[in-house]
Amino acid sequence: MENIVHNELVRRGYTVEVGALRIGEIDFVAKKSDAVAYIQVTETMLDPSTRERELKPLRSVTDAFPKHAITLDRFGIGTTDDGIQILNAIDWLLGRQTHALPWRESSCLTNGIPFLW
Repeated sequence: MENIVHNELVRRGYTVEVGALRIGEIDFVAKKSDAVAYIQVTETMLDPSTRERELKPLRSVTDAFPKHAITLDRFGIGTTDDGIQILNAIDWLLGRQTHALPWRESSCLTNGIPFLW
């Protein structure tokens, strides 16, 4: 699944890197112009320990750039209390709007940074 997300980010014009942290790794740091987004990819986050493991690296990043977790889950998607967006992979790949979140990069900004769908 990580390969699919990586290829889609590249297709959308992002430069993609792996984010290394002391406490772990962020799957992708996507950059386009001055925009940066942090992305974790996981098949499921339904198990609380998996959810915590996947979100912990995103929570450790202290800048204001968007943080996303992309999963195949249909439950538990939306925005966490600390601002991490949990996105369904299929909806993200197809550019579908989820939970009334904006989906057009040209019309939607978070702190001046475009969402990744």
